[in-house]
Amino acid sequence: MPKAYVLASKGISLTSRAIRFRQWDFPFTHIALAIDLTNKRDPIVIEAWWNGVRRGKFSKVHTPCTEFSVYSVEVTEKQKEKIFEFAESQIGKPYDWLGILGFVLFNPNIESKNRWFCSELVFAAFKKAGVELLKNTHPSEVSPRLFLKSPLLQFEYSAKLPEVKGGKQEVRRPTPCNT
Repeated sequence: MPKAYVLASKGISLTSRAIRFRQWDFPFTHIALAIDLTNKRDPIVIEAWWNGVRRGKFSKVHTPCTEFSVYSVEVTEKQKEKIFEFAESQIGKPYDWLGILGFVLFNPNIESKNRWFCSELVFAAFKKAGVELLKNTHPSEVSPRLFLKSPLLQFEYSAKLPEVKGGKQEVRRPTPCNT
C-alpha cells in the first residue's frame, strides 16, 4: 500500500519555544509534508513557514542540526495524489499568525481563512484526501502534539539536519550541533 510521509521537527526559534510551552514541553514544534525522502537527512517538504507556504529542502529555512522524525500513513494512490495536490495548491499562501496566536492563547477558533500554520496545513491536506487522522477535529485545532497522536501514523526514522561547514550559511548562534 502507498504511504504519505510527515516530518515532525524540534525547533529552537522563539515561535517554537512558545509552541513548546503551550504543549507542556512536548519537543516537536513543527509539522511538514515530506514529499521526497531521497536525502533522508534533508528531505524535500511542503510546509507552512513564517513567510508562507513553501516547497523545498527542509534545510533551506531550518537551523543546521535541527532534529526531526519522519512518520508514514498508509493511503491509497488516489489519496496520496490528493494530499500532494492540495498541499501544492497552497504554496505561496501566507502564514496563519492569527491562528498561532489563538493556539497559544488556548482559543482554536481564532484563525484566518486561506492562511496556514504548519500542522493545520498538513492535517487539512490529509482531510481533503479523505484520510481522517483524528476524528471530529478541525485543522485549526491541531497542534504538532495533537497531530502526532494520530493512530494512523507509523514511525519511520529520526535524523538531524547536516551541520553547515564552509558554506554560504553562517551559524551565528549556538545550535544543537555546537552546544
